[in-house]
Amino acid sequence: MSKLNVIGLAVVALVLLTIPLYFNPYMTQIAITTLTYSMLGLAFALGIRVGLPRLDLAAWWGVGGYTTAILMKAGVSFWVTVLAGGTIAVVLGGLLFALALPRGVVTFFIFCMVLSMTVYQIFGTVSFFGGWGGITDVPKPTIFSLVIDSQMEVYYVGLFFLALSVTVYYLLYHSRIGRAWDSISSSVSLAQSIGVDVVRYRLANVLIGNFFIAVAGSFFVSYFSAAMPDIFTFNAGVNTIVFLFIGGFGHSLIGPVLGAVIATFIPEYFRFTQQLQSIITSVIVILILMFLPMGVLGIIDKRVLPLLQKMKWWTNLSGKETGSSEPVEN
Repeated sequence: MSKLNVIGLAVVALVLLTIPLYFNPYMTQIAITTLTYSMLGLAFALGIRVGLPRLDLAAWWGVGGYTTAILMKAGVSFWVTVLAGGTIAVVLGGLLFALALPRGVVTFFIFCMVLSMTVYQIFGTVSFFGGWGGITDVPKPTIFSLVIDSQMEVYYVGLFFLALSVTVYYLLYHSRIGRAWDSISSSVSLAQSIGVDVVRYRLANVLIGNFFIAVAGSFFVSYFSAAMPDIFTFNAGVNTIVFLFIGGFGHSLIGPVLGAVIATFIPEYFRFTQQLQSIITSVIVILILMFLPMGVLGIIDKRVLPLLQKMKWWTNLSGKETGSSEPVEN
């Protein structure tokens, strides 16, 4: 890792760790929501690595959330419910996607849409899940005798889960399985010709994503203290897709996080109404698709970095030779 990446990582970590110290309670609340959406955006970017646009985010988000709500109401530790929710999402996903994935991307795409809508109806109509009123008064998480009930404490729990997600994804992207995913993304036929089992690697991809989507659901319910069908709607899942559009498809780790900040944080910061938030977000997406098709980070790759690479101090800092065309690390 170059000195530039080390410095950049240190700056990002410092900013994230100190956010509750200089944010008011309202802005900290928005930061907590942004952490959740960042985790969902990362899972969507994970699927894109193997050519699978996931429209089922809300379904597995809800599985994690409802698992935590039900088990915590029964007296189970929050941390156990996180693992339970992730495990359930992986097992159910394995059973369902083992049928859908061999039938191609189009079948998978439609299957995800139907699954998300079906799970939403199940949560709302089955009394075990509390009906349309959901499950309320979910207890707060604890660490030994410490009850995590303040916004600052909740924020740091969410930051822990986000850091865990990014770390696991980073290690996967730079591993053998990550190289197989990249070959599938480049060309399915080429990947198959070199011995890559496309269905198997795609299944592994979506199941890993399922686990972390469920973790995001568990965290959000622990913060919201309730699990309701209206939280885990199909539209809510689709909205997270815009994060990668905004941040940039070329950056599977940084892109979704930056997109979540822009799409969630900025409209809330200026206190737009819910209707205006949707309009503002739509306008941002349209402008980016028109003028920045590779996202905000894409313009940095194409315009800013080439200029910086001509400067000696940047070359020394980044550890690359002048004029290097090496892409920015995800």
